[in-house]
Amino acid sequence: MSKKKHHYASVLALGALLAVGMDGVMAEGIYREYVPRVDIDPAKGVEGDNQFSGTLQYWKDEKALEKHKNWIGDPANEWKLNRKFMDLDRLPFHEGHLAVEEGDAFVKALGKEEPGFLTCLGEGTSDLKGVATKYPKYDEKLGKTMTVESRVEYCPKTTLWREIKQGSPPNNAITMYVKAQSTGLPLQVDIQSKPVMEAYRRGEKLFYARVGQLNNACASCHTPQGIMGHKLRGEVPTTPFGDAAAFPAYRFPLAQIESLQQRIGICSRQSRIKPLKPGDPAYVDLEVFLSVLSNGYPITVPAAR
Repeated sequence: MSKKKHHYASVLALGALLAVGMDGVMAEGIYREYVPRVDIDPAKGVEGDNQFSGTLQYWKDEKALEKHKNWIGDPANEWKLNRKFMDLDRLPFHEGHLAVEEGDAFVKALGKEEPGFLTCLGEGTSDLKGVATKYPKYDEKLGKTMTVESRVEYCPKTTLWREIKQGSPPNNAITMYVKAQSTGLPLQVDIQSKPVMEAYRRGEKLFYARVGQLNNACASCHTPQGIMGHKLRGEVPTTPFGDAAAFPAYRFPLAQIESLQQRIGICSRQSRIKPLKPGDPAYVDLEVFLSVLSNGYPITVPAAR
């Protein structure tokens, strides 16, 4: 083989190896470093944060937030509130409320065009109250784990032959509306489901895996042994417990609605990790992991961050 061809083959091999790593697949033989794992009991849900960061006592309910509202604006302590003071009506009106209204209009229009769309969203019922509390969940019929966003993508495709991709503004708006129908109700991801717990374990592994140019992991910022509670540029990273209950959320820095998986993608880009598309299996696994850490905490959509 000529030197030029050998070089070309080496580049292809390296590219293939990197692609495997970027897709979140931990193939045998690929070296990967991990942030030391913190022992978390998934059965405890959000209560596990008592042993994880010890901050749950400050943001667990309205009474706790009211007691510590003087911490708002104080970087040394505000992070302990886990940004929960920015949920629902704790803030003046924000664009998240408009997104819920927009999602409502989408659902009504699509439901009028095809009633099966609404019953698809509700998995057999047109009443969406409480539906979002069970997500992410394993769909036996489809043979895969579904999020609310993937359900919102699936239903118009199968009932109306229309595409509303995950991560798109219409998908985020409809998802905001669907989740808002369960506001105040606690997340109840089924940890008795074997496929869900398999996804949880994969997501946990990804959470602690170092990747990208800076060799960072989610856990580098959001665990006690990382920089949680310490200033990182203009922000102070918080505990991952309870986070999933607030998404999709209105993001002030971006002036737009952002799904949890889009948030993961932007965090990845900021850490010089190639982001994946919403709906990628690796991001679904991470969403399952984060959602289990929010079990027992009420959905707080619309929220702002």
